[in-house]
Amino acid sequence: MLPAFLLRAGVDWVRHLPEFANSNPYARCEQAIKVCDRLLSESYSSLETSLVEVASATAYWEEFFQAEDPLPDEKEWRDGLTKRSAQYENFEDWQQWFKKSYAKVYTDNNVWASLVMTSWATTHQYQLAYTEDSWDFEPSRSYLPTSTFWSLRPHLLVAMEVLKEFWITESKKFEDAGFAVVEERKQFLGRVECLGFDTKKYVVTWPAKTKLPAEELNLGALVADIILPVGDAWFRRPDSVIFAHDHLDVTSLLNRANYVLGSKLRLYELAAEIGMEKARQQVLAEGWLLEDAEKVALESAQA
Repeated sequence: MLPAFLLRAGVDWVRHLPEFANSNPYARCEQAIKVCDRLLSESYSSLETSLVEVASATAYWEEFFQAEDPLPDEKEWRDGLTKRSAQYENFEDWQQWFKKSYAKVYTDNNVWASLVMTSWATTHQYQLAYTEDSWDFEPSRSYLPTSTFWSLRPHLLVAMEVLKEFWITESKKFEDAGFAVVEERKQFLGRVECLGFDTKKYVVTWPAKTKLPAEELNLGALVADIILPVGDAWFRRPDSVIFAHDHLDVTSLLNRANYVLGSKLRLYELAAEIGMEKARQQVLAEGWLLEDAEKVALESAQA
């Protein structure tokens, strides 16, 4: 199973473990790190312990701030941290205040560092991106609630295999159109909704005639939008056609994948011929899909 799945499963199990009902969120995070380490070491012996610890702490505090069923002490901690961190526009100022205010218990470890960063990220519309030895902020994307996470469990492996096979075919289309796609490993254990496609970096090299620099294709985000499209709400929900009646419709999954990834390829093809700004306009005119960032770029160019 995906490392991201094991992380979320381990965190959820610890949060509802009776023997930790009278503990506190910090203690549960420490326990979640231990549980996730055991789960991942059984399936991925090559993973570095330090990376697993960072990933586990991040997964725990992200669920802490997004949980649909916060425990009484979690709600108290969450409300207080959210209210306080929202008052600081600069992360360094928030971190300095936190360390000073909690000096009696604060230590420079992954548990506290992740808590401080996740609280600020949550209140400033970011999410954490981590590697083995660092954290950073990225623009936030809708969160996968735990109830949805468990409802997807029976379908994850099939969806993964279908989309892996589909990407092999689709990447050949990129190559046939003159684009080279190179895969590189990343120090990131991913998010469940990305089905493992966010644990690699996909770099697209444009045809030589364009003289354009290579750029990263965020395939993980595209996959997430295929099975769990972002709607008006903050939480992600499964595509109602692909997962109709709690069953995975493979035909609908492939149709959606064709549309989402086909839109990206069509944008690249047009951009190579007429430039990116005109390409975005043409893509919309042809009925293809533009990502939110592409829409914003188009609107800015037209303003």
